Amino acid sequence: MKSISARQTGIILFLTILANKILLLPSIMYEKTKADSLFVMFLFFAVELFVLWIFFALKDKFGNKSLKDVLQNLIGKSFAKFLLFVFLIFFLFKTMLTYSVIYVYLKDLVYQDEFGFLALICFLPVVNQGVICGLRAMSRSFELFFYLVLAGIIFCLSIAFFTNVSFPYFFVSNPSQIFNTWFTYIFSFGDYLVLFIFMDKIHIKKGEKKKILSFVFLGIAIVLSIFLIFYCKYHDTAFMHNNALADLLVFSVQFNAVGRLDIIAMVTIMALGLFQMEIFQFAFCESFVMVFPKLSIKYAVAVFDVLFFIVYFVLIGKYELMIQLTTEYLPYFAVISNYILPILIFALSFKHKKEVKDAKTI
Repeated sequence: MKSISARQTGIILFLTILANKILLLPSIMYEKTKADSLFVMFLFFAVELFVLWIFFALKDKFGNKSLKDVLQNLIGKSFAKFLLFVFLIFFLFKTMLTYSVIYVYLKDLVYQDEFGFLALICFLPVVNQGVICGLRAMSRSFELFFYLVLAGIIFCLSIAFFTNVSFPYFFVSNPSQIFNTWFTYIFSFGDYLVLFIFMDKIHIKKGEKKKILSFVFLGIAIVLSIFLIFYCKYHDTAFMHNNALADLLVFSVQFNAVGRLDIIAMVTIMALGLFQMEIFQFAFCESFVMVFPKLSIKYAVAVFDVLFFIVYFVLIGKYELMIQLTTEYLPYFAVISNYILPILIFALSFKHKKEVKDAKTI
């Protein structure tokens, strides 16, 4: 079976860490906890790193076994399929949220009009092709464009310093507000769940966990930097700017004969959006194939496209409703998928270890 390296795994995590956090999230979080949203982000990343530690522990224990095989050994086929179905639903809505945020950014700053059908026929075929080509081909593409995307992000952060920036006020929110904000936007996280879905396709040599962690901490540092610089630039008007990374270039988009610089932010955001949608859709399709093993990845892609169209364009319909869904209803679901299930699998793995020892004793 074709596997991906620790470096490619780290790049995938880098991309998922940035998903749904560098455009809308700084703005809507500011409405609740002001600049103390940075502390909420620290809390998020601390909990998420615990989930990553759980993955490493499971990977060490079960080696190259798939999540399906691990769950079947621990809890049986029926309950294993139920848990995989939970992950399937999570990645379906995760892809929709990513698409929604990117689409609204392009609509407001590029097309300045509705172009939903055009966006659909532009995004989905590209994402579908990436998923069908497989994880290894996708990972090589991410590896090829990684430094270009990173350069685009760093450029946007650097240009922001050509405008007036000053530190905002911190410690203006109480612990209750911080916790409520953490819960409200929990669906934007779950960054490491993709690792559980294709854990059998990840090849980590001895000592290479540090390589993965280097990309993880780079992604965390970039997200925190965007939050900090964004709040330093806009202060009390931060809630009015819904595209944080792109809005860092506002008031500094023209330099003499250089022309408009916000095109760099646009290209960077579009590339990130496509890569992130590929990762989340691939996780959906892998979960689908594990739940329905008689169907191939191509059937999974077709099912995803149909569900995406029906749920997003027919049932949800509006961007505002999608944001309301992910901040009012899906947080309860995200607590289960993001944290309870990984902890449950980790706890059950001790039972598996005990059974092995008992068998050897007998």
